Amino acid sequence: MQATLIYNPNAGINGQLSPDKLLDALKQAGYDPIYAPTLQENDLDEALAEAKDLVVVAGGDGSIRAVVTRLLGKDIRITPIPLGTANNLARMLTFNEKPLEIIAGLADPVDRNIDIWQVTTPHGPDYFLEAMGIGGGADVMDKYRPDEGRSVRRGLQMMLKTMNGYQPKFFHINVDGQDFSGSYYICEVMNTPTVGHHFVLAPDARPDDGLFDLVLVHASQRASYLKFAKAVFTRSVARLPEVSVYRGHKLEIAWRGFPIHLDGVVKAGLDGVDVLSQPVHMEEPEMLDVAKPFIRVELAPYTAHFLVPKVAAVEKNELPV
Repeated sequence: MQATLIYNPNAGINGQLSPDKLLDALKQAGYDPIYAPTLQENDLDEALAEAKDLVVVAGGDGSIRAVVTRLLGKDIRITPIPLGTANNLARMLTFNEKPLEIIAGLADPVDRNIDIWQVTTPHGPDYFLEAMGIGGGADVMDKYRPDEGRSVRRGLQMMLKTMNGYQPKFFHINVDGQDFSGSYYICEVMNTPTVGHHFVLAPDARPDDGLFDLVLVHASQRASYLKFAKAVFTRSVARLPEVSVYRGHKLEIAWRGFPIHLDGVVKAGLDGVDVLSQPVHMEEPEMLDVAKPFIRVELAPYTAHFLVPKVAAVEKNELPV
C-alpha cells in the first residue's frame, strides 16, 4: 500500500523528528512510502496530485485541515503525526501515542471517519473539522495572526488582551428553525470537544454523529476570565450559568463582514456583497429565518477518512475489545 508522507518543516516541534525516521517507520509497518516535503500550503496541490491509499501528515492541525480539504470526495485515508502546537485532531484520533508509535500501529490499523462541516458564505463554500466561530474567539484568532509565530503563551496573551473589556455582539442565529438570536461574547460551532490551544469548549461533542454543538457565552452573565479559563481546562464550560449548549444539524447566521474562524483560519470582509443595514428576512421556504447576507453551516457531502492504530482505539473504547 502506498503512503505519501506530507512533512511540514514549519510545524512546531519538527526538529525532534526527521522525515527519514518517519519513512523508515512506514517501511517497517509494511507501506511503500513517498516523501512530499511542503514548505507552504500551496505545495500540497502538487504533493497530493498522485496520492493514493494513505497520506501521512506530519504537522499540526492546520496541515491536517489543508490536506483534508484537498482530498474531499477521494477514497484516501489520512494519518496525522502530531508535530504542531495544539494537535487537537491528532490527540482525538490517536490519543497520546508518540509519532513513531503511531506509525508502528499502522501495521494493525482501523478506519475512523470524521464529519466535515460545510460553511457557505456569499463568497462560496468552505469547510471545518474542529470548529467555526464568531465573536470573541474569532476576534482573538484574527489578532493572533499565526503566521507571526505560534505558541500557547502567545495565544493566551492575545486572548487576555482581546477579551479585556470586550463588548458582546448581537447575532441573528437560527438552528434547525429555532431562533437563538441574542448578544454573545463567544459563539462557537463545535464538531470536536476542543479548539485553539486545546481549549475544551464542548466536552460532549462527537465528530462522527452528524451533529454540531453550538456553544454560546451570553452577554447577560459575564464570567470572570479566571472562572471561564478554569472551566475550559476542567471540561466544565457547559455547566457555567452564562453558557448555553445546543445541538443541531443546520445553522444560519446573519453576516455583516465580522471575522469568522474555520478551525485556525480566519476570514472576514464582504467586498462586492450588498450588505443590508436592517435585517430583511428571507422568503424562500427552504431557507431559515435570518437576515441576508448570511453564513450557513451544514453537514458536508464528504467524510474525512482517517487510519489510526487499532490499539489506541481499543484503549479509548472506540472499538469493542
